Amino acid sequence: MLQRRLENRLGELLEKSTPRQYAYGFYWYREANKVAELFSMEFQLPINKVIGVMAALSPNNKWERNIIDTRLFLESPSLETKVCTFKGQRLKALKILLAHDSTEIESILHGRKTISFFNNILNYQSNRVVTVDLWMFRIAELPTSKANYEMISKAVKNVAVKNNLLPHQLQAIVWSVVRPNK
Repeated sequence: MLQRRLENRLGELLEKSTPRQYAYGFYWYREANKVAELFSMEFQLPINKVIGVMAALSPNNKWERNIIDTRLFLESPSLETKVCTFKGQRLKALKILLAHDSTEIESILHGRKTISFFNNILNYQSNRVVTVDLWMFRIAELPTSKANYEMISKAVKNVAVKNNLLPHQLQAIVWSVVRPNK
């Protein structure tokens, strides 16, 4: 019952999206990948490390600020670098710069949300995971929990398949509908 209600809500938000909101969400992860690619070239780092740093610095951070913080951190990687996130996230970002591969980066990121965020940006053309952040819990009108995370993820995947979208595209589209100032 709750699963069906959530799928209906996601479908309604998708239908409610304006062409601008739809395009914004549809291409959001591709555009995030382009930002990472530019940083990768500028700082001569593998793109998976750049995206790993982005993901590490993302908790409780707006995307626009996350881009600024990623640049600042890549310019001067240190626990003392002034960015808008927790010291533990800066420590993760430092470890990511020393990582050997994406599997190690995921291990350092550790959290489901940040690992999904990392993979959705890195593999935006084919990834099938859902970034379930606080906005997705708000959309679902559910408290944060592992069970609710799984339910939201499943609902997003089901609605995405019905609408010929990748799950992260649907997530970003509905996020653009409910998020203020977008």
